[in-house]
Amino acid sequence: MKLKYGNILALVALLFAHSSSADEVITTDGARLVGTITLIDKGTIHLDTNYAGSLKISQEQVASFSTDEPRVVRLQSGTLMAGPVQSSGNGQLKITSEDGVLTTNTSKVAASWTPGAEDPEVARNKREWRYDASLDMTGKDGNTDKFSLGTRLEAKLKGPNDTLAFYAEYEQAEEEDLKTEDRAAGGASYESFFSKVLGWYARTELETDRIDNVKFRSTSAGGLSYRLINKDKQSLVARSGLGYRYTAYTDDTEDESSPTIDFGLAHSYEYKDMFVMENDLTFVPAIDDFSNYRVVHDSGIEIPIGNSDNWKLRMGIKNEYESQPAAEEKLDTSYYTRMIYSWR
Repeated sequence: MKLKYGNILALVALLFAHSSSADEVITTDGARLVGTITLIDKGTIHLDTNYAGSLKISQEQVASFSTDEPRVVRLQSGTLMAGPVQSSGNGQLKITSEDGVLTTNTSKVAASWTPGAEDPEVARNKREWRYDASLDMTGKDGNTDKFSLGTRLEAKLKGPNDTLAFYAEYEQAEEEDLKTEDRAAGGASYESFFSKVLGWYARTELETDRIDNVKFRSTSAGGLSYRLINKDKQSLVARSGLGYRYTAYTDDTEDESSPTIDFGLAHSYEYKDMFVMENDLTFVPAIDDFSNYRVVHDSGIEIPIGNSDNWKLRMGIKNEYESQPAAEEKLDTSYYTRMIYSWR
């Protein structure tokens, strides 16, 4: 029995030592949260805990915090300090560095990170490549045989005020051994903002679609971009410009070649790291015949899978409408569910 009591005391002492060496966050309502402060950025304290996983606490709700290990702290004034952070009560903090002790207020901390890591503000302003590879495949066997396959590769070099993007995709579908979809497309685009609201863009797309009798289609355009909403979790960009469209058909339809007007709308909204909703719309009418136009609309929701930053599931709908098509159908509507793997 003494051995058991001794083990219990040793365990309690070990837990106490562990908790005493951890970082601490005191909220304005008096709650005490213990864990490891990994980052302070954009008014949010990121705290890793053993009991509740990763917590995000609004800095406005924090009375004070302290760290056991050194942290790099950047104040609102731009001052940088590196060292352990201790709370001195009433929202006051003491940062102890090799150059001395600095006393400040919790609200004046703009960012904090572990030594050796990068300032989050610097990281946000860097241009970085991101790659996406996606696959959606469905099949049905029985009274009706169906099969569809869709693949897409995308690469983006994104900065705070510009984006360079490339993509390639292929879609194929069969029903009762008859092809109902056989389309390949690819393109590139670049968009740059020279002010908070105004920017410019250029894009080009190449496409072939045997089911719609499109042997080759080329669409190029450029113009002005307008940032109607530009927030951390939401953006809305409107585009308008001029372009040129050329289409060669597989049947006897006369090839089309005409200058165009280019309109676009792109919306993105992220909800609490739970999902991202994206909506894209383009409307391209011919200048010499406004009734000859093409509309492409794509709306989808991307949901992270598990705790991974790499795997996502996208569910969406895509509509392609041509007012004067070579095929019988003017509207192509597809519903899709894609598995996406992203990496940087």
